[in-house]
Amino acid sequence: MRCRPGLRVVLVVALGAAAWSVTSGATPTFYDDDPIQVEPITQDASGAARYEPDLIYQTLEGLFDGRPVSDERARDVNTVDEVPDGPFYVNRAGHLPLTPALVARGANTSDGPAPGAWSVVSAKSDGITLGFTIRDAAGVLWFIKFDPPGWRGMATGTEVVAAKLFWAVGYHTVEYHIGRLRASDLTIASGATITPAGEAERAMVPDDVGRLLARADRDADGTYRVILSRAAPGRPVGRIRFAGTRADDPNDVVPHEHRRELRGYRVFAAWLNHVDAKGINSLAALVTEGGRTFIRRYLLDFGSALGSAATGPREGWEGSEPLVEDRGDILRRTLGFGFVIPAWRTARWYESPAVGRLPRSHDDWRPEDWQPHIMNAAFRHLRADDAFWAAEKLTYVTDDIIAAAVAAGEFGNPAAEAELARTIRERRDRILQTWLPAIDPIGRPALTAGGLTFDNAAVRAGVAPAPPGYRARWSRFDNATGAASPIGETTGAAAPLAVPDLSGLEFVQVEISAVDPAVAAWARPVVVHFRRRGGQWQWVGLVRLP
Repeated sequence: MRCRPGLRVVLVVALGAAAWSVTSGATPTFYDDDPIQVEPITQDASGAARYEPDLIYQTLEGLFDGRPVSDERARDVNTVDEVPDGPFYVNRAGHLPLTPALVARGANTSDGPAPGAWSVVSAKSDGITLGFTIRDAAGVLWFIKFDPPGWRGMATGTEVVAAKLFWAVGYHTVEYHIGRLRASDLTIASGATITPAGEAERAMVPDDVGRLLARADRDADGTYRVILSRAAPGRPVGRIRFAGTRADDPNDVVPHEHRRELRGYRVFAAWLNHVDAKGINSLAALVTEGGRTFIRRYLLDFGSALGSAATGPREGWEGSEPLVEDRGDILRRTLGFGFVIPAWRTARWYESPAVGRLPRSHDDWRPEDWQPHIMNAAFRHLRADDAFWAAEKLTYVTDDIIAAAVAAGEFGNPAAEAELARTIRERRDRILQTWLPAIDPIGRPALTAGGLTFDNAAVRAGVAPAPPGYRARWSRFDNATGAASPIGETTGAAAPLAVPDLSGLEFVQVEISAVDPAVAAWARPVVVHFRRRGGQWQWVGLVRLP
């Protein structure tokens, strides 16, 4: 990686430069360390200051954002069109051998709070969900949330399931544990505060604990089922922004609307119907690891996902319509005099206190039409290659992994757990069917003595038939100028494809496409580059959509 102190644009150039791009004669297309696998952290971010976004401003910005959406390729991808590991994202699906046991554990590094009394540091009473911030007997900070009365397991279990699955596909999450609580387990710490609705912050008193617990679901034995999330390592310095960069983070040089993992978050949020995917439900934390101080971004608070709306079951419109309808929808319904009936109104639902409200079928669900409560800039910039990237990650989330994540929610209702697992599987499958075939799905290319091999993600996932054949157009590639000179074409019914004489070449470009595909988009080739190193060909470049 070519990084020099103070040169803030280097990361954009190194990560976002497409292999397809023609560079100046003085700047090579590929460097010796391409493709980079880890986003470089070269600057000290210890001066970052904490800020809390204004929720009202954030909501209005999302609802009325009139800024144009460009068709610009994501800038943080490496030369093989992947997102490197970094402060926003870590490659797990497709890189780690994901197992049900691994996903069931997820981000957890402990078995939960230390035994003993829990000391309440503060309480949350002014939002839609109640909770406590506590320190356990070992002094570790935890956040406690509850199920709403009559919906035992719904909010707490859903949050665990979603956290496990977001971890599996690569996002930073914190530890989540299901636990039991008695009112007698709680003591009020010296200096503990509370801000009741409509009141100023004040010291917390024992009656406050009782009033809050009265709003939570309680079992017959007087205990409460709770979810405990461990405080993220490091010092909190704010939330994830979905546009622009942080001025106080010298490593944050790619505008967030052009980060693929934040664009692709829209696909994963659609998968789990995480309609509350906004900045307030995230965390930016200043951490020091390996002698470097940098800001890591976490996703948090998944209680409003799948069949749960945190305080009750999911409403039918959530995920199908935004919090505020756009002018086009209002006009259509007005002109229709009420006869324009949205599909969700006629849908059939499964309902259970354990998991909330879930659709009975997803046969007609269109992932591309999914709507969070509030759209953000990164979600608006989602392109077909970003959606393909996210969908391809889901091919590694197997039915067994989904079952393990659901079991981690400890809902205590086998029938409801089966319905929840079905919902997650069906939504995954609809995403694969929608976005894997939408562009040329060639990947994992390799050039060996046996020929040119590659993978077709859509065929591998069983969402598209194999084409009659594949075509490879070969070119000499000048790494200094970016110029490509054709040298031949090979075809075949399947990989491996034959290779022309590549003697004396250091770089070669291959455009791989389907022959007479049933899916028209597959005729547009994926552009792949290889570099000869030590007598072997190394894959160094891939572009799906320039």
